[in-house]
Amino acid sequence: MCIYIILVVTICSVNRLCTNTKNSILKQLILIFNLFTTFTLFAQEEVEIKIQDTLYFNECNSISYQYIDYYKKTRFEKKDTNDLTGMYNWDFYNAFFSTGDFDVSRLPCSMKGKYGIIKHIMSIHSEHNISQTVVIAMIENNISAAYITENAFLNDELIYAPKNEGPNNKTK
Repeated sequence: MCIYIILVVTICSVNRLCTNTKNSILKQLILIFNLFTTFTLFAQEEVEIKIQDTLYFNECNSISYQYIDYYKKTRFEKKDTNDLTGMYNWDFYNAFFSTGDFDVSRLPCSMKGKYGIIKHIMSIHSEHNISQTVVIAMIENNISAAYITENAFLNDELIYAPKNEGPNNKTK
C-alpha cells in the first residue's frame, strides 16, 4: 500500500511539473531522477538465501559468466563419497573439495537455464580484510560445483528459487 501511495504522489508531481510551463528544465531533470531512483529502490527485493535452495543460471551474453567459477572433478579417489545429495555445509565442502583433482574455469554460458542446489554458504575475507559471501552450489552430483560470489547475484547472473518453488515460480 505504501509503495502505491508513493508512486501516485510521484506520478502526480511529474504531471503537475509537465503541465506547468514556468518550471525550469533543471527541476524537470531532478524530478525525473527522483522518479527513476524511486522505481529502482522498489524494484529490488531482498531475499534470504538458504541451504538446499535452487539457483538457476540466468542469461549470459559472453563465453562465460563473470562471477561464477566452475569446478569439475577430473580424478576421483576411492574415499570419494558416491552420493553428496544429503550432505550440506562444511560436510559437503570437505567431502567434495578434499579429494581428487579439478578443472577450474569460469562457468560456461552453455550452462544457461541449468541449475545448482545450494550446499554451502561461507564468508571469505580479502587481503584488505573485506568480507564477501560465497555460495557453493552442486550442479552434478559428486562431479561439478559452482563457486558463486556476491557479484553474480548483483549482476543478475542467477535466478533464485527457494526450495519450495519450481522453475515456473522463480524470483530474482
